[in-house]
Amino acid sequence: MNEVFASTGAFVGRANGRDHRLIKTLAPKIFCDGFELMFYEGWRGKEREIADFGLRFPTFHCEKQIGGLLAEERFSEAFEKFEQNCSAAKTVGAGLLVMHLWNGPTSDRNISANFSAYPELEKIAKKYGVTPTVENVIANGGSALGLWHRLLKTSPEVYFTYDTKMAQFDFDNEKAFLPENIGLWRRVRHMHINDRIGGYRDWSSYRALNIGAGDVDFDAVFEGLKKVGYSGDFTVEASAFLADGSLDLDGLNKSLERVRELVEKHLK
Repeated sequence: MNEVFASTGAFVGRANGRDHRLIKTLAPKIFCDGFELMFYEGWRGKEREIADFGLRFPTFHCEKQIGGLLAEERFSEAFEKFEQNCSAAKTVGAGLLVMHLWNGPTSDRNISANFSAYPELEKIAKKYGVTPTVENVIANGGSALGLWHRLLKTSPEVYFTYDTKMAQFDFDNEKAFLPENIGLWRRVRHMHINDRIGGYRDWSSYRALNIGAGDVDFDAVFEGLKKVGYSGDFTVEASAFLADGSLDLDGLNKSLERVRELVEKHLK
């Protein structure tokens, strides 16, 4: 365990047309143990082609719109989209899903609807043999850790993905390992390691930065992971896109290497 992955969303995005073929072209230049496939709606039907790239995709990031559909109580659309994502994940060989149970403008404004739908999502994922995890996505109403606590009461089998950038928005990296939150870590199955710069709940500062470019105290985070006995894997999502749309893959690789250093320093 403790493998280090790169998100395909870090180097395939709007700036280069979300061309899925770039994954195969750019992968040899990225030094990681595998990839988290950031899945876009336009890639449906291309799952087999992506699987045939010969790359490892241990984790799969679901389309982010699912949480918004649930908040709007458009359940049938959300379940259909989620099932398509589960099928795609199975095709590319991913065993773990990352999902935004709440997302977008609606976010957590109708969170009871999102929570009520979660057992059906678990049922769909089980049918495809994949494990869903709920990410600590920024919420309108308050800390995502608080939503995790609430969700765990209604869906005790839920698993989580913890994102350091998302947590920094609410300064939750400083609270995540306090006694009242330690119980949550029994359900954390994956980590997103990204940096962020900006103030408390500053909505203007959302970009995932390379490690060391922001305010996250990664040594403290990894000491916390040691404390809770975390043994899972890590994905770096830090955007490799520069302002002109070109790619800084060297910066992405340095972030990947920094995670390996943190694992070696704190978890070995």
